[in-house]
Amino acid sequence: MKILGRSKITKQQAKPKIIYPLIRLPQSEMDIAGEVAHIFKTEYNGKPLYVISLDEEFNGKIKVVQLGIKPNLESRVEVLEKKLNKHLESENKDVKISGPAEIRTQDPRRVKAMS
Repeated sequence: MKILGRSKITKQQAKPKIIYPLIRLPQSEMDIAGEVAHIFKTEYNGKPLYVISLDEEFNGKIKVVQLGIKPNLESRVEVLEKKLNKHLESENKDVKISGPAEIRTQDPRRVKAMS
């Protein structure tokens, strides 16, 4: 399955007491205008799932399969985490343990106590 877009469900009032929910398909699907649609309703993750078929012999049974592909954002975050870890590791290797010889100011005039 591929996503075609988003559409807000609007109301269409045919008569004063009759209101229909209306969903518009994207303009790219103009070629199916005038066809008879068979609409099936099921439930997925506690929410209604609607399947529209132009095949009148479709039995309405559909198996929803989650793809094993990671979302683009998740992949990008993983790459950034790896780069950050490499950078932090290289910084930690460059850090030297400072001792008494490693005074910030090498100018003895600026140091108050010299031993």
